[in-house]
Amino acid sequence: MGYVYNVYGTKQVEDATNTYNRVAVSAPNYADSAATLDARRQADNYANKYKKAVDSGYTSNYAGNINKLADKYINNEFNWSADNSSEYQQYKSKYQREGAKQQENVQGSYAANTGGYTNSYAQAAGQKAYNSYMDELQEKIPALKQSAYESWSQEQENTLNKIGVMQGLDDNQYQRYRDSVQDNYDFMTYYENKYSTSKGLDMSEFQNELAKWQSQMSAASSNLANIRSLAEQQYEHNTLSADTQASINSSQAQNQAYYDYLYSKIK
Repeated sequence: MGYVYNVYGTKQVEDATNTYNRVAVSAPNYADSAATLDARRQADNYANKYKKAVDSGYTSNYAGNINKLADKYINNEFNWSADNSSEYQQYKSKYQREGAKQQENVQGSYAANTGGYTNSYAQAAGQKAYNSYMDELQEKIPALKQSAYESWSQEQENTLNKIGVMQGLDDNQYQRYRDSVQDNYDFMTYYENKYSTSKGLDMSEFQNELAKWQSQMSAASSNLANIRSLAEQQYEHNTLSADTQASINSSQAQNQAYYDYLYSKIK
């Protein structure tokens, strides 16, 4: 007995129609994978950090102090004089006091030898004694000035050392800032590349799914068209000759074999 289809509108046509509709609504939709979304998020995160760091620029914690110390070093000129030296003024008071006392002693000694009367010689001797102390005071000036210069030089050197230390700290801070900027840039680039790679894989997988779906749609559409055509032919089966009926049965069998073949490929 030959292969027989039911007439148009019966179960086989309905099954082919349902298959076509089921395939039609199952078209794949592209969506980024979790790995792609994570790479995008990471890339954006580091891009924002990089932009923020570049836009805000470097802010030194030491620039203010460095500038103050530099101003101090430049403006701190050595300007010593006896009049503005507190140490000299202390020596001056001491030597004036001791010189005056020695002057009185010398004049008193001469007065004792002359019956309590002073004379010009006694006054001259007393003044000489006083002047001797003043001479000693003047001899102190070079040493005091040298000591002041050494203290000033040491202060200048200390200031330079402080500037050097702070510049070193500032250089380290700036390098850390540059490293942070570079790290953000490197991570941004890494995740951008990772995103591109993952996106490419997602798109390739989607294209494969789309091609498979398109093949399924082509098979379902072709099968539905053939089923309907053969069913319509079957409707007129009873009015056809035996030879024609045999030809139709053969076509039906061939279409069923083709249908089975197509679905064996896409399942």
